[in-house]
Amino acid sequence: MRTRLVALAAFAALAPFTVALAQSALPTPVETSALQELDAWSVSAVARGEGALPADLWSRSDPAFLAAAFDKLPAAYDSPATLALARRVLFSGGEAPRGDAQAAGRQRFEAIGRMGAADQLAQLVAGAGASATDPIIAQYGAQAELARGQRNAACSRGRSAAVGETAPPFLLRLRAYCAAASGDRAAADLALELARAQNADDAWYTGAVAAAGGAPGARPPAARWDNSLSVQLSLAGQLRAGPNPLNNASTLALVALARNEQTPQPHRAQAAALAFRRGALSVQETRTILGATPAEISSALPPIVTAMRRITAARATAAAPATPVAAGAAPAVDPAALEAAAAIAEVLRQASAPADFHAAARFFRDEINALPAAPDQAAALLFARAAIANGDTQVAQRLVTSARQAGAAEAALAPLDAALAVMTGVRGEQATMAMQRRIDAGGASGARAAARDVSILAALGAPVSGPVQTFVLSNAPQGGARADTGAMLALAAAVERGAVGEGALLAAAALGQGGPAALDAESLERIIRALRALRLEDDARRIAVEALLAGTPS
Repeated sequence: MRTRLVALAAFAALAPFTVALAQSALPTPVETSALQELDAWSVSAVARGEGALPADLWSRSDPAFLAAAFDKLPAAYDSPATLALARRVLFSGGEAPRGDAQAAGRQRFEAIGRMGAADQLAQLVAGAGASATDPIIAQYGAQAELARGQRNAACSRGRSAAVGETAPPFLLRLRAYCAAASGDRAAADLALELARAQNADDAWYTGAVAAAGGAPGARPPAARWDNSLSVQLSLAGQLRAGPNPLNNASTLALVALARNEQTPQPHRAQAAALAFRRGALSVQETRTILGATPAEISSALPPIVTAMRRITAARATAAAPATPVAAGAAPAVDPAALEAAAAIAEVLRQASAPADFHAAARFFRDEINALPAAPDQAAALLFARAAIANGDTQVAQRLVTSARQAGAAEAALAPLDAALAVMTGVRGEQATMAMQRRIDAGGASGARAAARDVSILAALGAPVSGPVQTFVLSNAPQGGARADTGAMLALAAAVERGAVGEGALLAAAALGQGGPAALDAESLERIIRALRALRLEDDARRIAVEALLAGTPS
């Protein structure tokens, strides 16, 4: 009987792994059905009920074009909405496109590796059947296992690759690392010699393999953290890091550093925070890693670590018996809660880039949702924005009301009202009122910024009256870069053909690393309308909310 595997992970966020779980065996498949034999296309890391695209997502696409489209996806995502869209399409299994789809299948795995989804990538390679022995796919599987701290699994991936007479340099270096780590220096030297014979000699790897095998040279090389193999070699050889070692680190390398207890501090905390910002680590796992940062480490720490420590200290102080409240007096606000609110507000305030704000909001989501009060008006506004960024509609509505009662300016509240209208459905009177409030709050100086937000609401289906049309015609939306022209033209063609997977890929490529916060109004409107035409309504809403929260780009 032919079967189809659906792995346990979800597309919108990594499953909440603890450090121990992340380094354990792969999850057991949770669903099977009689569809087709597993390969590089049919294997999936998200179930249909969790948002996977339909099985025919590639049926209207040319495989050669898909290879180019996969390659257009960014290596890092500063936009949670764009990342969610990319993960949804990349993690969805389906029928292979007609024609020679081998190159495009490889590009699918490479795109997942670039985004740093180590756990999902490992699951996909494990379930890819005969495709797992493809030398390119095997490389990505090995890199994912190295990022997960699974050396034996990574070495097994390298050995099982069908390389023929000439192995790729990465696999030879992997073999050298595996041999050195197991104490087989002769096999390690042989693998490096084969690499030299292929003109793939690298002095750093030679020195790092020697150090990992317990025989470092007189002057061992500095640690290199550009990929997950170099990370594991550097840690095994106890190589010292040079200045700014994380500057060239891939997301998989960051995951490897974050999950390894041997990574020197504060580099481990920095790697964990950056991997979390890029969506490669869950909140739970990131909290576990950051919480293990030694107390004596106090400099060069990510802001979220400092805030965590303030909150923990405040809660410890609050454990003392409370002073009784006099009869008829209003109960005092818990000092620990106020200190927690102040610490979180400071992190949110320091987040100059939308990606940093979204990461901080997601990290402190539970605390924000439980806050009884804000320390000041500005903090109330920040918490409202954070709740909207997290998609917590009811909490966001409460916090927007609180910010309005605290005297926040309508000009600052109007974009939040518009985002709430998107979250609750831009239809009818509510959408009309949200549009009008946004126009009124913009005033003369903010008319063009208001026009940008109005155009986003219109793209989502909000009714556009004559006065609204006149307003937009008189106040052209300002700010932002134009999306990649080629990606936008190809996106329109994909929509016409009903090519769902291709259209989702191209939308993510058009949004780029910066996401909706960086694009102009026309590009955003076209992308949102395209996603809605492909019936990707939830993704269109996430993109719209993110753009509204970010405000007018420079």
